[in-house]
Amino acid sequence: MFCVSADTSKFEQYALPQASGQYPMPDDYTVVSVNKDGKPVSYFSDDTWDYNPFFNRSNESERNYKINFNQEKHNPQLLLELKQRVYFLIWGEKGGMLHMQGETFRKFSQCRNISRGSNLALRVFKDTNISSFSLLSNELVFNQILHAGKDLSAKTVTLRLEALSVLTQVNGHFPEQSCFTLGLPEGKSVKQIAKQYSTAGKGHYPTVIPAIYEQLMGRLMQDVNRAHENLADLRNVKAYARKYGLTERQAVGEFKAIEGACFMSLSAFTGMRISELTQINATSYKAIDLDGITLCTLRSWTRKLEKLPREDVWACAPICEKALAVLAALNDDHRLIKGDIHRSPRFYFDKSGVGDRINSQLQDVILTTDNLRYLFTQYSQHLNLTYDPATMDEVYRLLNPIVPAAYNPIKECKDGTFYWHFSTHSLRRTFAHFVVGNGLVSLAALKHQFKHISLAMTAIYASHSEVLTLMGIENPANIKKAVENAEMESHKAYLKDMMDNPKQQSGGYMKHFEGDPKVMTEKQFEVLAKNTSGANKSTGYGRCFAGEACKMTHLFEPSSCVGRDCENLNINQNEAIRWQERHKRIGEKLRQMKEMGFYNRNTLARELTDIRSAEKVMTDHNIAFDRFELGVL
Repeated sequence: MFCVSADTSKFEQYALPQASGQYPMPDDYTVVSVNKDGKPVSYFSDDTWDYNPFFNRSNESERNYKINFNQEKHNPQLLLELKQRVYFLIWGEKGGMLHMQGETFRKFSQCRNISRGSNLALRVFKDTNISSFSLLSNELVFNQILHAGKDLSAKTVTLRLEALSVLTQVNGHFPEQSCFTLGLPEGKSVKQIAKQYSTAGKGHYPTVIPAIYEQLMGRLMQDVNRAHENLADLRNVKAYARKYGLTERQAVGEFKAIEGACFMSLSAFTGMRISELTQINATSYKAIDLDGITLCTLRSWTRKLEKLPREDVWACAPICEKALAVLAALNDDHRLIKGDIHRSPRFYFDKSGVGDRINSQLQDVILTTDNLRYLFTQYSQHLNLTYDPATMDEVYRLLNPIVPAAYNPIKECKDGTFYWHFSTHSLRRTFAHFVVGNGLVSLAALKHQFKHISLAMTAIYASHSEVLTLMGIENPANIKKAVENAEMESHKAYLKDMMDNPKQQSGGYMKHFEGDPKVMTEKQFEVLAKNTSGANKSTGYGRCFAGEACKMTHLFEPSSCVGRDCENLNINQNEAIRWQERHKRIGEKLRQMKEMGFYNRNTLARELTDIRSAEKVMTDHNIAFDRFELGVL
């Protein structure tokens, strides 16, 4: 578009002076555009600002030189500030029309595009109380713009966000309390966010739904623990076959499944990138004891955002120590380099490779990123975790509005059923979804865990203070001891209620309880309390008595356990009432989201699971309720 720089002086007589310490704002009668002779054409109060008489010198389409505000589509207060910011974007201060910083010149076409992109983005707030640009600094408010653009392409969302970002350049014309930045999640760029939220764009790796994730975590714990118990038998696949009555081909298959379980555990319990998995070794696990608190970590190297690899630390679970021990021992007698967990022995079988006996050994496979991906594919097939469209599609679509065909985790079996295929990046997204979504860690802690840091940040997370920050642990050991004593008293009170009122309990724990709780002696009660004191976890909505054997290892609330009456779960009457209150609270929150015209898909998927669990609990405890219907949104 044609731009006139020499003639902009004709605007000067209408420019607002900027006095020191003052913020002059245009009023309804402030001139916003002039003709080629310097006469006013449009005023600030107009819904359309027409710049054709001054800028359109080549008979282009007139719409290219008009800025339309469409006031009927906006919150009036927010529109007023939008017009003010667009005004300063074009006019600047006196003597600075169409200038950005220094001598940099801005085309009018850029101003029009910025105005249009911002205008379209802000329409989501029409019927809300969001009336100031300063609120866009809040991540929750800003997210409503993202969710409103869910049906747009990633490019379109990017352009709208970049347009809003440019408007921050005129913050200097506003008082400090009115300045704003975009509420982007920490460590995320505009393009990354646009790609994540756009359902019409390329999409993203899927988040594993809760019903599948629970099964995965249980199987990983089971497979790794079983392999670790038989650690001495894993050094030689031929000896393993003889001991357990298998063919050597079957033994090789079992070893490959064990290898997949171990690497997938390392991924699932840390959220590591696949490139970071290639950097760990058999000695990466470090348990740090600090004031009586044991911190589990994996030490390795990351290079994603660095010019050179940097040593780093990941928080992890104790199962990772066993996984590394198994990987170090697995077929180590056949490895060309002993203890190298990224070398996987290969074999050639008799009968031209299709027989059951090993004929010769081939060159080791080096587990690069590509080979690890294939290992995850094989282990996913081995797990064969059934995906049931009838019961799982609802939550899947909420968590994953669009997934590219190449990332589709739902694979069809020969018999027409479906199973879930896992990838490291999908597990990474799921790790973030559950630990942040359930309030277990802050976004800042997750940023450290995922190494979402700038190139300029080169510190190594190796000191105790940094590990404590990473793990979110702040209490010293003496406080921990006092808490443990209080927990024991609370635990006994909970058990006494269970034993005295067995008919007021739900879940599977009481159903599988051995003996008659009503005739339990005091001594038997004390033994029960002692035996279960370290094997229970309460979230206020139920108590799990599985200890380390719990499939979810006490990480998450027991919503997924409620529906199947988990034998380790107990819910008493007080907890059932909390489920009732939770049902009401979540339903009200979702209704408010509807009234405001937006809702968060990730939040809704998690809360839908909680709502259905609450309804199951209330049914078990004879509490009246109205079933929540998703269709009201």
